[in-house]
Amino acid sequence: MSDHTFTLSNGLTLGYCEYGDPRGEVAFYFHGWPSSRSQGSLFHEHAKKHGMRLICPDRPGIGLSDFQAGRTLSDWPVTLEELAAHVGADNYHVIGWSGGGPYVLVSALQLHRRLLSATIICGAPPLKFLGDRQMFWLYRFMIQLRHFFPTILGLVLYLGGLAAKGNPQKPPLRWLMKLLGVEDRRVLLLPGIFDVVREATLGALDRGARSVIADADIYLSEWGFEVSQINFPIRFWHGKQDRNIAWTYTQQVAELIAQAETHWSEIDGHYSLPITHSEQIITAALQKEAPALTPAH
Repeated sequence: MSDHTFTLSNGLTLGYCEYGDPRGEVAFYFHGWPSSRSQGSLFHEHAKKHGMRLICPDRPGIGLSDFQAGRTLSDWPVTLEELAAHVGADNYHVIGWSGGGPYVLVSALQLHRRLLSATIICGAPPLKFLGDRQMFWLYRFMIQLRHFFPTILGLVLYLGGLAAKGNPQKPPLRWLMKLLGVEDRRVLLLPGIFDVVREATLGALDRGARSVIADADIYLSEWGFEVSQINFPIRFWHGKQDRNIAWTYTQQVAELIAQAETHWSEIDGHYSLPITHSEQIITAALQKEAPALTPAH
């Protein structure tokens, strides 16, 4: 991992790290929530193998990046263009996992002339439009806290950060692991995997509750555009055993995009799909070979 920072035109610092092949095709990876730039390390080996230079920015207020008051989803393309100019990329791929998904969508809408491909893995949906009934109960609980008891949500996030430092095979993390599907539990207990997820999560939580909650507010607000306005191919990947974000959300979003391509896994969940199928996801983005999962359409 190689950490970097630079100053945006608004005077704020943006942090990012790089993985993969430093001479490869540039791809920007957008991390989940709550997470940070080091989540991209899970794709390092396959990005390096297939010639992808994977650049993973911290969103404003996360990790190395300064907090940006009043930030909206539509602010992201300006930030991404400045980062692309900074690293010398005229054209590039965009990849987002979970909470990074909406950032792929807004990039595809506003920067489609610059994009080589757009990939969303187990992506977060427009909750203002589709509602939260298909979300994991813990997420729904946090949404209610955000609306009615934001101070308590801050305490919950703080306690979550303390719990994340523990052993996933011992309480209290073991209890939380039981809420996940079989493949998610199996993959998270592979050597080194949980350590990466933990580090990325703490990279967000160490900034404090205000920044993490502000990052989450993006998903709960109006996005400022209609998904159906996107006229660029979006490749969606989702596991049907995902208990964090139901695959039916992706199905509904994909149906609104004329050039959507969906890939489902019958056995994978929120974590196992991107980790188990990272090579297929990367090679599909680079158009090097056909993806292994069967496309729905």
